[in-house]
Amino acid sequence: MKTQKLSKHQKLKKPFFITNKYDEHDIAVYQTLKPAPILFVKNLSKKYFGKKKSAIDNLNFNVYPGEFHAFIGANGAGKTTTIKCLIGAYANWNGTILIDGHKNNKEAAKRKLGYIPENARFPDKLSAVKYLQWMTMLSGLSRKDAKQYAINKLKSLKMWSLRNKSPNSFSSGQKKKILLAQALIHNPEIIIMDEPVANLDPKARIEFFNLLMNLRKEGKAIFISSHVLAELDLYADSVTILDGGRIIYDGDKKTLMQKFSHHQYEINTENNSIAKKYLHDHRISFSLATDNDGIIVSFKDDQIVKNFQKQLLNSGIGFHKFAKLEPTLDQVYNKLIVKGSVDTQEG
Repeated sequence: MKTQKLSKHQKLKKPFFITNKYDEHDIAVYQTLKPAPILFVKNLSKKYFGKKKSAIDNLNFNVYPGEFHAFIGANGAGKTTTIKCLIGAYANWNGTILIDGHKNNKEAAKRKLGYIPENARFPDKLSAVKYLQWMTMLSGLSRKDAKQYAINKLKSLKMWSLRNKSPNSFSSGQKKKILLAQALIHNPEIIIMDEPVANLDPKARIEFFNLLMNLRKEGKAIFISSHVLAELDLYADSVTILDGGRIIYDGDKKTLMQKFSHHQYEINTENNSIAKKYLHDHRISFSLATDNDGIIVSFKDDQIVKNFQKQLLNSGIGFHKFAKLEPTLDQVYNKLIVKGSVDTQEG
């Protein structure tokens, strides 16, 4: 008898995918947290078949109600993989994901979650109002309620004049508004977004972020992955930073910025010549501001700052400007990132 040759997959003693999810100990940890996070992620890992390295490795972070949470990292660092695990697009991963205390594969969790993907795709033959109406009906609302929801949302988003046009003909900003309206159908507690402002013009970006901030005021959590760190710097309350599939920072954004804060100030006095002589004589590092007549000074500590201020004021020289220069999120991010993409790491 001819022996049947086994395929590569048949030779595996164990399935290549990971199925050990929702650890009871992790769930017990969640139950001790006060206040309770709307999104709880514990020991989350995901490895693609055929890859030596995990795409994400032992991620732990929480997102709380009413919080604007920035999820950032280089291309290939694991952001999209994480998001797909969170929203249930991937079924096979290791760890625990809870949404408002519910396992994320349960219907109760899905009703707490809204999702906006990076790319918008709509059926060719449905108008904007019909698309929202059908999507609302698929979520369980009656035809009458679904129609009213579509009407109300298009009006509130100032898109009523476009109701009979296909969303595929819309601008990028208008498409994102339709996706936002879809994500809000079941009034979720957290909205997860993957590069939602990609390809949007500046005006559309501002409008979109204003919509998100209004949702935040309503108590909804905003979870956003984006490469536009200057904008996230304006809005984010908390930050998770991925580098090479692992978290290198998770927590309050203000705390993160304080870690990298330095005693650097922009100064403009009534007599900058005397100010510069004092700085030079006391070996305090300074440079000239490029966009005005000010001086950029790097003090070593607060006491040296006070001594400088006291000396000039005692000499009768007042200050037009004495502003501390805080680091930006982009500057802090560039200092923290070492590995970047999982696939480009050595070893």
